[in-house]
Amino acid sequence: MKYFRLENSVNTKETGRNAIQLTFADKKTMDSCWSLVDEEFPNFKPDLRFDLEKGSKLTDLVSSGVDVPGFMINERVKNIFEQCKLPEHRYYEASVKDHKGVVHPYYYLHIMPNDYSMVDFDKTIFKKTEEPMKIWPELAFQNVEEIKKAPEIQIKNVAEMKKYEDEFFPNLYVVLDVLRIHDREKYDMLYFPDVDVNTKYISEKLANMLKSEKITGIGLYPCDDIENLE
Repeated sequence: MKYFRLENSVNTKETGRNAIQLTFADKKTMDSCWSLVDEEFPNFKPDLRFDLEKGSKLTDLVSSGVDVPGFMINERVKNIFEQCKLPEHRYYEASVKDHKGVVHPYYYLHIMPNDYSMVDFDKTIFKKTEEPMKIWPELAFQNVEEIKKAPEIQIKNVAEMKKYEDEFFPNLYVVLDVLRIHDREKYDMLYFPDVDVNTKYISEKLANMLKSEKITGIGLYPCDDIENLE
């Protein structure tokens, strides 16, 4: 199976000049977003009202500034995702007011990590390097050749990964090079934040659906360094 990285496309002709396309509608919205937690669903209804930032354009997938892992999407994207197998997730109702004052319905897809037992740590390749971790899209794969040349480090599990990260920081980083998984259920979205920071992988099936429907505001990048061993 072939995989792709799915990201928000930012600072382009299609999305506008801003890295984040939306701004919080008011203080209450901001507080609600900051109350969301990465790996825990809220026990309240998030207030997700946004305005389109000056200089930004409205797209199907918009960069929102919401910190918890997921995507701000419209109904077109939600319909596609609902045909696919995602990790545990929830959709929260949201809205975006455009430059003309028209309010558009959106959703925030909040996703949980896949089960880390899917990761084959014995066959996955990690590197010990001075290169920065892949935290932001504009940094992702920026120094891939240097990372490829870096020495390997054997990681047995997530706890050991965190131990090495704490031990090496800030002079060295543990960076994922090749991810090998056992995915018998054939997920169309994969998210392992403790192994590969901030990266959401999607299946070729899902990537083709997004491309076929001409979904705007997406960045799709082929990933040759992820392999399902099933």
